[in-house]
Amino acid sequence: MIHRLFLLLLSLFTVISARSQEMMLRDTVPAHPITIPSPEEFVNAVFYTVVDSSFSHYYLVAGTDSCRFVKYDYDEWMKYTLKEPVPFIVLNELSEKAYHSRSPYFWKQDSLKKAVCITRKQGDSIIFPGFYKRSPYDHPTKKQLRKIGAKMDNRPAEDSYVYSFSLPQFTDDGQYAIVDLNFICGVACGEGFTCLFRRIPTGWKLIGKYTNWSS
Repeated sequence: MIHRLFLLLLSLFTVISARSQEMMLRDTVPAHPITIPSPEEFVNAVFYTVVDSSFSHYYLVAGTDSCRFVKYDYDEWMKYTLKEPVPFIVLNELSEKAYHSRSPYFWKQDSLKKAVCITRKQGDSIIFPGFYKRSPYDHPTKKQLRKIGAKMDNRPAEDSYVYSFSLPQFTDDGQYAIVDLNFICGVACGEGFTCLFRRIPTGWKLIGKYTNWSS
């Protein structure tokens, strides 16, 4: 009798132990594996941050920019930029990854939505139609600008903008991403932003947008 009772208690203990271990595994193993999107997949999800949603297409410089988040002011981001609290360690991880991202990257045209990849020289011809830039620092005169403006007035709005993005960087857990999004629409027209995103069930939420430059 005592032997049977002992076996019953042993069996019960084994079942309880197995179920406890199963519950612990459910709590520690994510229901879905961590996935980091490709650069193109991410851009397809966030390009509307700077591109007008009514545009049928947008011109994107084929080569990526350097991300300016290599250096950032934590206090300034916390006070004026972030829309929600973000751990210091997350910002540091993204800054470090931006620093180590040195290799050039060229966007894969076939994987992008609405983007038309162009060279920087082609971008100059879009921004300054009819004007040939002899150097990156060469700008049209006032007289040339009037001629350029007349030509641009007859074009659709989406054909007057050129965009350039940095290679997006992600935290190891795939929950945060940082990227620079810039656009130019003339010699004194354009803006550049460093944008911080957090992954949510429906996609990526913009939680910080810092203006790097504006003209």
